[in-house]
Amino acid sequence: MRDRQGLVAALAALLLVLSGCAAIPTEGETGVIDVVDRPERVQSEIEPEGPVEGADPNAIVRGFLAAGAGYSDDFAVARSFLTEDFSNEWDPQSSVVVMPSSADFDTITAEVSSDQQNISMSLPVAATLDAQRVYREERPGSEVDRAFSLRQVNGEWRISSAPQGLVLTSSSFTSVYDSYPLYYYTPGFDYLVPDTRWFVRSPAAATEVMTELLAGPADHVGGSVISAVPDGTRLDPRSVTVSGGIAQVGLDETAQGLDEETNGRILGQVSATLRGLSSTNAVEVTTPTGALNAPPGDSVPVGVRIDARPVLIAGGTLARLDETRLDPIPGLPDLGDDPTDPAVSIDDSTYAYLAEGKTELHRILPDGEGDAVIHTDEDGLTGPSFDLHGSIWTASRVQGDTGRVTVILASGDTVDVAVPWLGDRTVQALRVSSDGTQLAVLSRNGGGTPRIDVVGIVRSADGDPTGIVPAAPLRVGARFDQIVDLSWAGSGELAILAAESRSGDAQPYLAPVSGPTTSLGDVSGGSSITASTDARSVRVSTEDGELYSFGADNWQKVVDLVVHDPAYPG
Repeated sequence: MRDRQGLVAALAALLLVLSGCAAIPTEGETGVIDVVDRPERVQSEIEPEGPVEGADPNAIVRGFLAAGAGYSDDFAVARSFLTEDFSNEWDPQSSVVVMPSSADFDTITAEVSSDQQNISMSLPVAATLDAQRVYREERPGSEVDRAFSLRQVNGEWRISSAPQGLVLTSSSFTSVYDSYPLYYYTPGFDYLVPDTRWFVRSPAAATEVMTELLAGPADHVGGSVISAVPDGTRLDPRSVTVSGGIAQVGLDETAQGLDEETNGRILGQVSATLRGLSSTNAVEVTTPTGALNAPPGDSVPVGVRIDARPVLIAGGTLARLDETRLDPIPGLPDLGDDPTDPAVSIDDSTYAYLAEGKTELHRILPDGEGDAVIHTDEDGLTGPSFDLHGSIWTASRVQGDTGRVTVILASGDTVDVAVPWLGDRTVQALRVSSDGTQLAVLSRNGGGTPRIDVVGIVRSADGDPTGIVPAAPLRVGARFDQIVDLSWAGSGELAILAAESRSGDAQPYLAPVSGPTTSLGDVSGGSSITASTDARSVRVSTEDGELYSFGADNWQKVVDLVVHDPAYPG
């Protein structure tokens, strides 16, 4: 284990005091942006053992797999188990298989051919990293087959053929890899949106992060977010250097000769992306004609800030939650029968809810201006979700052969958005991210197996939804056999109520988009969950009307309240 954080943290603290600013500077060195508020990261490196003299093929294969946890010198120890020719062909980072925490290489059964030149094994899989470095959880019981060919080199067995990529235990994965959000813009360049990827914790991380940023967004959000960097731009020079806390990023001629506003957007995008690196305090971006200039003005925010208090159902009407007490919302008309699933717009002006056994969608315009039924479905509707443009999203709980969701625009017009992979599924809930770029859908198949899918939203120039990204959605929380509810918790992760078995008591979790889920502790009987920006905002209600808030890593019951379905704006 190596801890390199002390000196870096001290330097970062000093630079933070001196700079005191996270926006694009209007004075000082051209093309430099201060980067602050980085999360602390602990770097560690596993030092595996190389091949033992006289080891048999079975030991060589297991040693090779275990050595994948050592990334120093371009995985030199793992390559020492390979023949010279195959070592030159092997690409360790083309993909990653992550095994469950209960699995290790010593307990996996292998089949060895009679001549010992071929070994095959089935490996349990908890998650994978794909070619875009996106983390994908897999269903429990998933396996992947691995086949290895060996031959003797100077009397020692070496691997001459094997699948590309790494196989890591779950503990090794978190030691070798770390997540970094790449940032892209919402259409219109109003907000930055995280696109989380995973990279080896090495000195080359800055270069690899920038290479992926220039390659464009991940498939499941491609078309819903945009980059300020022109298509085809490459690093020039081919590596990002970090010296004295300043990351120096060189872009080729594709990015030169742009207007000042575009230059500023490129600087903001690159700076936001590289702030995740613990060694970086500032960013300088250059092209062959010189440093990019940043125009005066405020920097673009990361995500949409949600400051408003949640709304909820209390006594058959809407109310605001103010810490531990309720505030009535003045001027509201009478609600429909059996109101549930309230929602409030991002700008905190318009309300929506379901009534009549979840078959009617109601909308209340600003200042309590009327309570209108804007959509009905006899099969029942999912709870409404507002997007950044004031549109309300819902879906029929029972889907036909062709899946779709319904969007009621702020104008009152209705748009049907085709979601083909929802066909023949039952939809339990859907939520639009606060920045309006992504749709998260909780549904279940005919056998009752739930799944959460996240996919990008495609919009017209006016901001109206026209469809979803055609690529396959990203599945989140795949290890759960029961999922009760979900909510966005910021722009890059979901808060969910879930259990690993159908008979279990659903508990709150944070489920990053491209990342492993983490438990938030125990809350018995949870039926509804909501969040705004992070774990500290999470609220859970139960069927009995109890309300719990999360803070300081524990849950607190809000006493003397009987409420249902809390919901932050969105």
